[in-house]
Parts: sequence; C-alpha cells; structure tokens
Amino acid sequence: MTTDPDRARSFLWKLQATIAEARGDGPSERGHSDEALRTMARGIVPQATEKELDAVIAAARHVPDHWPPLGPHETWEWYHLIHSLADVLERHVPSPFTRPMLGTLATGEINAVTILVPDSDAHLVVFEDQLLNFANLFSKAVALAIPFEETEDGGLAFSHGIDSVRRHLRDAPAALQRFREVVLAYVLRGSPGAAPQYFIPPELNPLASTLRNGLELFVLGHEYGHVADGHLADGTAPRRLLGTAGPAVSEATWSWEKEFTADLIGWSLSVSAMVEKRHDVALSHAGVELFFSAYEVLNRALSLLMRGEDTVGTATTHPPASDRRKLLRMNLQQNAEEHAESAIMLGTGIQDIVNLLWENTAPAVLELHRRGAQPDARWL
Repeated sequence: MTTDPDRARSFLWKLQATIAEARGDGPSERGHSDEALRTMARGIVPQATEKELDAVIAAARHVPDHWPPLGPHETWEWYHLIHSLADVLERHVPSPFTRPMLGTLATGEINAVTILVPDSDAHLVVFEDQLLNFANLFSKAVALAIPFEETEDGGLAFSHGIDSVRRHLRDAPAALQRFREVVLAYVLRGSPGAAPQYFIPPELNPLASTLRNGLELFVLGHEYGHVADGHLADGTAPRRLLGTAGPAVSEATWSWEKEFTADLIGWSLSVSAMVEKRHDVALSHAGVELFFSAYEVLNRALSLLMRGEDTVGTATTHPPASDRRKLLRMNLQQNAEEHAESAIMLGTGIQDIVNLLWENTAPAVLELHRRGAQPDARWL
C-alpha cells in the first residue's frame, strides 16, 4: 500500500516527463484544453448537442477534493477516467482503504503494472497509456460484430451465437475492417487512435460502452485486489520504459496464487460496480471476458508479427489468460449459480466473436511479418 503519496506522485511525474522528453513532447496542454475535452466528450456521447457537450466539459472540469493533482504530462481524459473508475470501485472495497497512486505510462503491458518507488515503501499502479483508448475502440468493433433486431416493446435483442455472427459479418463486414484497423494501429504504431475514426450505429453505443466499462473496471479492480488483500510483492522484475535508455524501473511481481486471488477480488468489485449501474451479472461479466480476449489478441498479433507464429505465449508476470478465464467461470458456477449459465454463455460468445474477428485479421499480420514490418517500440 502506498504510504508516501508525495514521493509516489513525484516519481510518477518524473517518469512521465522522462518519456515525454524522449518522445519530444511538451507538457500536455492539448490534453487539458476545452477543445481536447470536447473531442473526448464527443467520443463518449456522439449524438450530443453543443449545449450537452458544454455540460459534459463543465462536469469534467470539476475535480473532487480527494483526487490528486493533475500532472503536467498527464492527459486529462485518462486522468479523469481512471479516478472516476476508482471512485466507483471504492464504493465496494471494504474499509479502511487508501487509494494507491494511479497514473498512465507507456508500459507495453495490457495488464496494469505496479512499479516500486525507489527508497520508499510506496508504489504506483499504472495503466498502459494507450490501453483505455484501445479498450474503447476494441469494444466498438466487437459490438459492431453482434447482430441485433428490434423487439415488439421497442427494445433490442442481440444474438451472440457464432452462426448468427458469421451471417451478420458476411452481410455487414464493417466490424472485420474496424477490428483489423485498431489491432494493427496499436501493434504497429503504438496508438489505437491512429486507426480511422468512425461512429457505430447509435443503437450499439450502450452495448459498446458497457463492455468497455466492465473491462476497465476489472483491470483496475485486479490491482485493487492485491491492495485490499494486503499482498506483499513476492519479487521484482526490471521494466524498461518506452523511449528511455536509462536503468529500468522495478515492477512488483506476485505469485500466481496471489494473481488468481486478485482476479477473484477484482471480478467481485467490477461486477458489483456494474450491477450497481443496473446491469445484470451476465453483461457485467462480459467486460471481464472481453479483457482476456483483448489480451490474447494483442499477444497473438505480436507473436505473429515478430516470429510468424500465431501463439498467445506466456506472460512473465501473470498466469495465462485461459487459466484466469477458467478460474472466474468456475467461481461463477460455485458462487453465483443462478447467474452462472447466462454469464458463461455470454462470455463464451464474446470469446468466440473475438476469435472470429482475429481469424480475419491474422492473415494481414502474417503478411506484414513476411515484409519485415516491426512492432512499435513499446512492445519490444
């Protein structure tokens, strides 16, 4: 647990400044401007009027007293989103609980990363600085792949059966293109936002938003699981930061047993937060499944691009996503029996849909490998 917030904040800002300098970037004035906030708001609420966008910007400008100061090299959008997620999760964390120092860095790691603060017992919990943007665009592409029809009461009925999805993609292949674009943009350029901009049909916005929010809450909830359960690091691993030639920072590592425990706690926190927003357990769990599928896709894309092998590989710091997914499905069956069948069925559907989308993208990645293309430096 972070017990020296000033030292932790100073270290975070120093790391962010070091990376920004290596990239040739100045302080994030663009990320703090009304124009940047308007772009953020338009992405969240595509159909909003100018008056509604003004209200979103005003709300974003209001920072609760318990939030830390915004760093000079932090992007307002991600700062605001991360601490908003933390506020939601912390309503479900047993007291007492002290928020760790949260931030973003170019880590090249889809899981959040815990970095030790030198000469202190403090630590940072950092997101890969493009993960939240990737989560947004990845969720949109997956939602676009799911066919739906209007019901008699004016609602929507989605069909995640793989045969229905295949037929839908044959008739409306836009999801295949959008999925391929965001994966390639992230792997090759380190920026999901380099993919062409587009808007999904308004009917799909709630589904995409729900999937994305469940994914984001689980990533942070997993790290909160380590803190809430009082985990002490079992070791450290060096991590070189993007664009820097200096010594690597020290990342905290835990045993797989503790990683599984953090998954169980993180799942409980994230699903509780989603249910609080009036989502059912199945849809709340779907975002967790989407995270594991996104993790696998990026690892398969990197393996195929760098080695010509379509394999997930084994992470050095976390158990395989397949094992983590299996554990949480078993937990559903044992502790949420009335919701287990529908949640696992939807989760399996999400996994199958992402695998289908990847099957379409893999040949393009393999061709890039044959041409000698290299991934962005953050992945190396």
